[in-house]
Amino acid sequence: MENENHIGTIDNSYKYLQKEEFQRHFADLNIELLRGGHIQDDNYYLFDLLRKFTSELNHYYTSLYNLELSKETKDNITFYYLDFIGESKGKLSPTARNKELSENQTIVGIMLLSMYYDRYFEKPKNIVFEDIKREITDGEHSSLYKTLLFKEERDSYSESEWGRVIKMLKSTIRDFEKMGWVKRFNSENSGEIAFTIKESIYRFQKLYENEIANFETFVNDYRKQKE
Repeated sequence: MENENHIGTIDNSYKYLQKEEFQRHFADLNIELLRGGHIQDDNYYLFDLLRKFTSELNHYYTSLYNLELSKETKDNITFYYLDFIGESKGKLSPTARNKELSENQTIVGIMLLSMYYDRYFEKPKNIVFEDIKREITDGEHSSLYKTLLFKEERDSYSESEWGRVIKMLKSTIRDFEKMGWVKRFNSENSGEIAFTIKESIYRFQKLYENEIANFETFVNDYRKQKE
């Protein structure tokens, strides 16, 4: 009887899975969250599902994956994401959510975070390639960016050198869009690099606060690894 009661309790806790409004969007939501996505109100249907079933979904991910559904608000915008519980790494493979950002992704993340705060009062915070280029050539950390991206600091760089950086930027922006930190848009004057930095980029700040606070040390360590 004890086992029957226990099973019945578990079944009842998952009754929300049978609701039509839940079933309609849960598959998409599950994919986004488990790959490390951050969801805010511009993704209306998934955000609404999270808002309505926050406690139920937190129970679902805690029970099945040992992950916590987290909710944060930055600049009056709320976003959701999955996080590890304590020191746990969750019940996922090392190649899934446990994968850390590469050095190049970390560099771009720090750059975008700086640009986010520079545009603090702008809504939306739209970025095109020329903005990134100015950040690299004239920004606060210009010397470090040049050293990392071009291996040496100079006044100018060739078209092919910029081409390699642009290729890396495009790849990183696509990855950041999957994580919900940016949203790409079409712009006739900016080539293929045009996107909006979203409030959820704040999550990057929390994850990489040590690299951000000690950026010069991060750069020097990275250079030593490449030598």
